[in-house]
Amino acid sequence: MSERLPRVDNLCKNPDNHKTHLCELLAAGKTDEVAKLQEAPKFVCNNCGKEANTEGALCAPGPMDV
Repeated sequence: MSERLPRVDNLCKNPDNHKTHLCELLAAGKTDEVAKLQEAPKFVCNNCGKEANTEGALCAPGPMDV
Protein backbone atom coordinates (compact mmCIF):
# COMPACT_ATOMS: atom_id res chain seq x y z
CA MET A 1 0.00 0.00 0.00
CA SER A 2 1.65 3.17 -1.13
CA GLU A 3 -1.34 5.48 -0.61
CA ARG A 4 -1.15 7.55 2.57
CA LEU A 5 -3.88 6.73 5.05
CA PRO A 6 -5.81 9.73 6.41
CA ARG A 7 -5.26 10.75 10.02
CA VAL A 8 -8.64 10.54 11.71
CA ASP A 9 -8.89 12.49 14.92
CA ASN A 10 -11.31 11.14 17.51
CA LEU A 11 -12.56 14.70 17.93
CA CYS A 12 -13.47 15.07 14.25
CA LYS A 13 -17.19 15.83 13.94
CA ASN A 14 -17.33 14.55 10.35
CA PRO A 15 -14.81 11.71 9.92
CA ASP A 16 -16.39 10.62 6.61
CA ASN A 17 -15.13 13.88 5.06
CA HIS A 18 -11.91 14.14 7.05
CA LYS A 19 -9.79 13.96 3.89
CA THR A 20 -11.19 17.39 2.87
CA HIS A 21 -10.36 19.10 6.18
CA LEU A 22 -7.54 21.64 6.40
CA CYS A 23 -5.35 19.40 8.56
CA GLU A 24 -5.36 16.62 5.93
CA LEU A 25 -4.94 19.01 3.01
CA LEU A 26 -1.93 20.59 4.72
CA ALA A 27 -0.43 17.17 5.49
CA ALA A 28 -0.82 16.31 1.80
CA GLY A 29 0.98 19.52 0.78
CA LYS A 30 -2.06 21.07 -0.91
CA THR A 31 -1.23 24.63 0.12
CA ASP A 32 -3.00 26.30 -2.82
CA GLU A 33 -6.25 24.54 -1.95
CA VAL A 34 -5.83 25.48 1.72
CA ALA A 35 -5.24 29.14 0.83
CA LYS A 36 -8.56 29.25 -1.05
CA LEU A 37 -10.37 27.74 1.93
CA GLN A 38 -8.93 30.45 4.20
CA GLU A 39 -9.56 33.59 2.09
CA ALA A 40 -12.45 34.93 4.21
CA PRO A 41 -12.60 32.79 7.35
CA LYS A 42 -15.78 32.68 9.43
CA PHE A 43 -15.09 29.48 11.38
CA VAL A 44 -12.30 28.18 13.61
CA CYS A 45 -11.39 24.58 14.45
CA ASN A 46 -11.78 23.87 18.15
CA ASN A 47 -9.06 21.20 17.82
CA CYS A 48 -6.20 22.96 16.06
CA GLY A 49 -7.25 26.63 15.86
CA LYS A 50 -7.05 26.83 12.06
CA GLU A 51 -9.52 29.21 10.41
CA ALA A 52 -11.66 28.48 7.33
CA ASN A 53 -14.38 29.97 5.15
CA THR A 54 -16.75 27.04 5.77
CA GLU A 55 -17.49 24.63 8.61
CA GLY A 56 -16.93 21.67 6.26
CA ALA A 57 -13.20 22.40 6.02
CA LEU A 58 -12.64 21.80 9.75
CA CYS A 59 -12.76 18.85 12.16
CA ALA A 60 -14.47 20.63 15.04
CA PRO A 61 -15.84 23.90 13.62
CA GLY A 62 -17.14 26.80 15.65
CA PRO A 63 -17.85 30.44 14.86
CA MET A 64 -14.96 32.87 15.03
CA ASP A 65 -15.11 35.41 17.85
CA VAL A 66 -15.22 38.78 16.16
